[in-house]
Amino acid sequence: MLGKLIDGRLQIAGNKVEFEKTKITSPTEKQLKDLGYKEISYNEKPKYDTETEKLVESYKETSKGIEVSYTKEDLSNEEKNYVLDNKISAEINSVSKLDLLKAIAGDKEANSKIDGVLKNIATDESKKVEIKGGEEE
Repeated sequence: MLGKLIDGRLQIAGNKVEFEKTKITSPTEKQLKDLGYKEISYNEKPKYDTETEKLVESYKETSKGIEVSYTKEDLSNEEKNYVLDNKISAEINSVSKLDLLKAIAGDKEANSKIDGVLKNIATDESKKVEIKGGEEE
């Protein structure tokens, strides 16, 4: 895979590339390399906790190519809450109308499923961080 660093961001070569004011459709590998595109190599991503951490890419360009590395960073409180809100939405969406109808009718399995979902939501809600006035606490 070929790419190029432009203003510190990795741009991967596609079916169309622009050079100055010219667009090249279906460029050859030679054309891309002539335009400064280089082979991209990716380092292994470290394991991380998606509820509390994120991966940040960094790039090292050499004459031979571009190396992509990853570092772990802690999520901000806003990001943690966003992740938890998405987990809560997924939990809510895991309960179908049929599950609700069965639970209303007294189906023990449906009631058990809904109880589990409610416990998971309560757990995720308790992990949220209060944010006041734009500052994390």
